[in-house]
Amino acid sequence: MSERHQPFHALAALHLGVLFLSANGLFSKAIDQTALDITFHRSWIAWIALLVVVIVVDREIRLHRGKDYGVAVIMGLLLAGHWVTYFHAMQVSTVAVGMIALYTYPVVTALLEPVFAKTRLDWMDLVSAIIVLLGIYLILPAIDWQSNMFQGVVWGVVSAFMFALRNLLQRYQFGQYSAQKSLGYQVLIVWIVLLPFFNESMPNPVPVPEDQWLGDGWLLILLGIFFTALPHGLFAHALRFIKAKSVSLIACLQPCYGVLLAFWVLQEQPNWQTLAGGALIVTAAAIETLHVHKNRQA
Repeated sequence: MSERHQPFHALAALHLGVLFLSANGLFSKAIDQTALDITFHRSWIAWIALLVVVIVVDREIRLHRGKDYGVAVIMGLLLAGHWVTYFHAMQVSTVAVGMIALYTYPVVTALLEPVFAKTRLDWMDLVSAIIVLLGIYLILPAIDWQSNMFQGVVWGVVSAFMFALRNLLQRYQFGQYSAQKSLGYQVLIVWIVLLPFFNESMPNPVPVPEDQWLGDGWLLILLGIFFTALPHGLFAHALRFIKAKSVSLIACLQPCYGVLLAFWVLQEQPNWQTLAGGALIVTAAAIETLHVHKNRQA
């Protein structure tokens, strides 16, 4: 590939990666299993795919230091909690609500990062947090645990909190490793941790109900390889040729893609409160991304 075309191909890879990640919500509805069981299968399938990539690309499976294995375990625990709560949020509510609630994580990250970086909290981070709270307020129909929408928002925000913690650990404690090696260790931990809680056997990957062209087994394989391992690899490739700021901003399209896919495939029609709240949350995420990049250049 010529150097002139590398940025274009990297941009295409990035948009494809964002699209694939945004489609995760469809699997929470299409696969007839609990969020925990879906995550269990997703993790071991993704681990096998990532192991092959690590062997071919990195040519070294081991970590550099003994303490890094402990960090990998903590990140794996956080990733397990993030995935289970994220899928559960979408199962109890809608894809749109679960995905939008998750996208509070850039602001949660900004509020938590001073603890890791040993810096002071920026006033702009508080402004972003207020915008996010307004977005959540619009989405919530009522503060009532009996409401599925309320449950979806709560579980989505819990998922965002764990995702933010995992990302901060990866940045400040695990940044010396490639994306595929880092995620490979994490999904291995997810699989091991969820093994005692796993209830179902691997479903037979054949077309089961007549109105369903793919059985759950094939859907899980697609989720683990093409909608977990592959998009993270595409993100890693994009970062080689595109600025991190641009990658983060384009990633803000993920909830937009997710809502559109849910509308197209599942016929889920979000109400105006969900769309308005989502617009505020995505706007806050974009503002925070631009602000962080500006501070790094200063």
